[in-house]
Amino acid sequence: MITTMKKLVTLFVGVFAVFAIAACERDQYEPTVIYDEDEGVFVPEEGAEITIGVDSDTMGLAIIEQWQEDFPEDEYPEKHNMLSFRNYESVNSESSGMEGLELMEDEAPDVALVIDNEVLGRENAVRQFHDYFIWIGEEQTHEIYHQINHLGNFFLPAFYDGMIFSWNRTMLEEWGVDVDDVTEDNLPAELSTWEDIFAYADQYGFDPDERPTFDGRTIREFFPISIVEVWSAYPQITAGDWQIFEEGDYTDPGFDDEEFLVGLELVEEWSQTNMSVDETGSIRSSGEMDWRWERYLEGDYPFGMVGTWMDVKEQMDDTGYDFEFSAIPTYDGNHMSQLIKTKGFVINSATPYPSAANEVLRWLYTDETMATMVNNSTYIPALQDDAEIYPVIEDDFKQDMVAGLEHAWLEPAATLPENPTQRAMSVYYNIGVEDYLMELWDGDRDAAATQQRIHDAAVDWIERNNTRD
Repeated sequence: MITTMKKLVTLFVGVFAVFAIAACERDQYEPTVIYDEDEGVFVPEEGAEITIGVDSDTMGLAIIEQWQEDFPEDEYPEKHNMLSFRNYESVNSESSGMEGLELMEDEAPDVALVIDNEVLGRENAVRQFHDYFIWIGEEQTHEIYHQINHLGNFFLPAFYDGMIFSWNRTMLEEWGVDVDDVTEDNLPAELSTWEDIFAYADQYGFDPDERPTFDGRTIREFFPISIVEVWSAYPQITAGDWQIFEEGDYTDPGFDDEEFLVGLELVEEWSQTNMSVDETGSIRSSGEMDWRWERYLEGDYPFGMVGTWMDVKEQMDDTGYDFEFSAIPTYDGNHMSQLIKTKGFVINSATPYPSAANEVLRWLYTDETMATMVNNSTYIPALQDDAEIYPVIEDDFKQDMVAGLEHAWLEPAATLPENPTQRAMSVYYNIGVEDYLMELWDGDRDAAATQQRIHDAAVDWIERNNTRD
């Protein structure tokens, strides 16, 4: 599963040398953490109260219910009400994610769900785990564990954080597409490539009166391709089987590769189709091609990308639409790739109850608790296929979501060779790739000229940032 990401295990090089001295000076764990080897549990401090930070009320409530069921009050009076949850967003801000842990300290949750690469450079905000967790990280969780924990043992992957291709089975079936004849990637056989989809859309023309309808609305877009938001724009630029930093040289993202040009040519071709038109029948301008993936779940498009944080099950229940999940359609025979990260748990360095926090962490990484979290959230597990703690997934569509990540590309967490404070991946986000894609979409420059501009901007950025000065 997810073979493309596994190729990256040897490519990531964690540096962050400026933090190494501080990390090395720490004890592996402080003596206040007590592990009872006979019982296989950590012993909470007297009066311990632990808050776990997650980004879903539904999952948080399920966690508390499972905890109290596993530790009934008559048998575990000191544990039964020890755990509470807070809806604490995993993405960085002053009051969420790793940044929140760093700034709020003891006002932040004791245990928190955060994004993998946002731990890097903020290791001072989280606590080293007890040695017990080494086997979990190495033998049970995702390979990114090794890349994030090169200064210690701070982060345990739990769930994938990414987007998965989806198609509205209800809509396509209403339009006469054979939705039962699917490929091994779980795509409708007659619409399994972008070439197929372009040709299918072409039959409807540009005229608003000719556009298909669904559930009382006119469908003006077949897939809300992203140009302005480059994280979700990544798949189309991989259409030539290109991946950023594929060779493991973090001074060369590969923007001058022939394969990268193919992806830009796809964007150029796409911009001339009727895949996205406005109410007048004109091709939408690049400025309108921003993030609008949530509208896919509302029935605005037959194809879309769905984030692992989106509540698909609730949307299906509310709308009655049947969403399918699959690999992204191919282009010129090539599979396209989405960027993906992981979310996992850390312990707040400011927790006054480190032993209790380790006990909560131990309990989270059991098969039953993992199943509770996965089956009461939108998440899919980021664990090794043969992990002992791999949960039983109740929803069939989540199995398809897992398969839909087969060709995903794990976002590099490495830093620039000469600048351990700067992530190499920042070149993709900081050089204005969206501006160049907008020019390409609007016809101001062709694919070759766009490639040259992106390459030149990347070379300049790396020269300026790959230095210790």
